[in-house]
Amino acid sequence: MSSKATKAGSDTIITKEDIGFDLKVTWLAIARMFSPLAQDHGVTVTMGFVLLNISREHGTPATKIAPLLGMEPRSLTRLIKKLEEDGLVSRKDDPEDKRSVRIYLTEKGAASRQVAKSQVELFNEAVRKSVNPKDLGVFFDVLESIHHVIKDNSPFGKHNVKSKS
Repeated sequence: MSSKATKAGSDTIITKEDIGFDLKVTWLAIARMFSPLAQDHGVTVTMGFVLLNISREHGTPATKIAPLLGMEPRSLTRLIKKLEEDGLVSRKDDPEDKRSVRIYLTEKGAASRQVAKSQVELFNEAVRKSVNPKDLGVFFDVLESIHHVIKDNSPFGKHNVKSKS
């Protein structure tokens, strides 16, 4: 992002210091970068990230995937249904907890997962070549701190954000 303030409207100023804005813009740029490749393989970027978070050997409990990706369970349910319709995953009862369902990759899903994994690895490698390891470490520390702020200040967390008015 630019260090200069950008006039977005007559009374709106977006600056480098707008953390949420910069995170969102960066994520959208990453998603746009991955999107054509995902489309070439009949999936979306979000589907690719879901496939990446399913254990190849043991499957993954459906209830564990949404929190891993910061998704709402309802959105994930629709996405899993689409992945299942497309032949990328299957649902099976959890052998250890019959009340739970595990999501497993099909052969087609495992192939799509491998494509997604190789692209994510290429991106990570390019970033690691361009960014000082110490800076990257600080970046991950900052992201972790932001996650804590969100968790602690969400309506469901320990402390609600209080209005100053």
